[in-house]
Amino acid sequence: MKKSIFLFITVLTLSIRVAAQEAGVAPTVKALYGTTESDLREWMDYFVSPECRGRLTGDIGFQRAVAYVANLFGAWGLELGGDNGSYFQNFPHPYIEVKEGACFKLYFPVGKEWVAKEYPYPDHYMVGGTSDSGELKGLDLVYVGYGITAPEFNYDDYKGIDVKGKIVVCERDIPYQGNDPEWQKKWTPYQYHNLKMTNAVAHGAAGMLYITTTGNPNPGWNKDFIYACISDSVMKDIFAGTGKNYEEVKKNINKTMKPHSFAINKKADIKVVTEFHPDGVGCNVIGMVKGTDPTLAPQVIMAGAHLDHIGMMPVLMPGALDNASGSVIVMGAAKALATSGYKPRRTLVFVLFGGEETGLVGSKYLADNFMTDLGNIKALFNIDCLGTGYGLAARAAQKYSSLINYVENANNNTVKRPFRSQEGSNEIITRPRTDDANFFVKGVPTVRLFAFGADFATPYHHPGDVKELLNFDIMKDCVKLLTQTMMDMGEAESLEAQAR
Repeated sequence: MKKSIFLFITVLTLSIRVAAQEAGVAPTVKALYGTTESDLREWMDYFVSPECRGRLTGDIGFQRAVAYVANLFGAWGLELGGDNGSYFQNFPHPYIEVKEGACFKLYFPVGKEWVAKEYPYPDHYMVGGTSDSGELKGLDLVYVGYGITAPEFNYDDYKGIDVKGKIVVCERDIPYQGNDPEWQKKWTPYQYHNLKMTNAVAHGAAGMLYITTTGNPNPGWNKDFIYACISDSVMKDIFAGTGKNYEEVKKNINKTMKPHSFAINKKADIKVVTEFHPDGVGCNVIGMVKGTDPTLAPQVIMAGAHLDHIGMMPVLMPGALDNASGSVIVMGAAKALATSGYKPRRTLVFVLFGGEETGLVGSKYLADNFMTDLGNIKALFNIDCLGTGYGLAARAAQKYSSLINYVENANNNTVKRPFRSQEGSNEIITRPRTDDANFFVKGVPTVRLFAFGADFATPYHHPGDVKELLNFDIMKDCVKLLTQTMMDMGEAESLEAQAR
């Protein structure tokens, strides 16, 4: 009995002592340790699980993922930042579900016969994520370069080529490879996958083989149009026996800026099973820690990452690095700052975007429908694919580069990782590929946080993008870096991004 009483008193004394110690710890210090590696692993486990089905925006798996985030935001006490008293900002988002049953075969002429070669999924071909459901059998192939018709450049990959009822073989991107900002702006619209699909349909093609083995859920569904993505090794098989070298043909198009389209003496079967959901809905998840300074509270420091990935194609695409990694980092900062008792002078906003993989849809919707004037956003930090390597880095346009100083100081004083700063162009001279671009073009100062030093390449838009390849230690330190940076910015007397 005496032993039990002694143990009780000891535990009570320790509890009182710990409580007293915690009471004396500043919220700014608590925030730095408010998120653990176990938290990041737990959230990651859920996002890459079969239950979330690869998180394709609109799909039930994505809906489960955003509900999971909203429940956590509520538990941490974040203010509601979405529509109608919720954490959700909904937007229309048609999507396509890829199902089992796909097949791809290439037919080679051998004498008077055709010999078939079937390719394994997903390393040599993948289902086109916006293909209609159907089957093409034994159709002729035609190489159409980049699949672009651009009268203003006197450039047309389809000129003089008959593709009606045939399968076109098409490159990604554009032939212009230079760095002139004006030329890149002019060519940018022609880089989009959906435009290439629509152009093929307009010329009467029945289907397409798209030269990339990355899954592609971008918008651009066309009824009865069937396509699949293929690897470079398949492309070499297609060119075999043509008397042409694939790499040389592509290089020559880029060099001369002139098409080199031709019919190929091969045929192909493409079978795709999909289900189109025209009434799909996507959303952004938004939580806030409101500012307390009457003058500075309307100003916003925002952190964002896209939660969506490419779904089931039809195997699970976990999307661990892309971009469950960035999502859990933003969530980590949100938890740390919301539960620490920290009261910022400026308002802190945390966003998990939907629809990034389908063309930056969610970030565009938020940029067009923000809760306040976009001029109130003093900085937007975007995190996409930060989960490998050993060093941390920040990139901003030269005109906003003073914001990098906050990140670098936070690293030097708190995280102490190898650090790199990059000043980019004041213009977007390549196709916008990350969510911050939709804010940047509207004059919002943006900063991209990323890591460096990885000694391997994580498979992109592929089943191999798994959590086992991630470095949770670098992610945990990025949470700390983002948390400290947002606190420093939240307290600054003046916060105007400029060239440093």
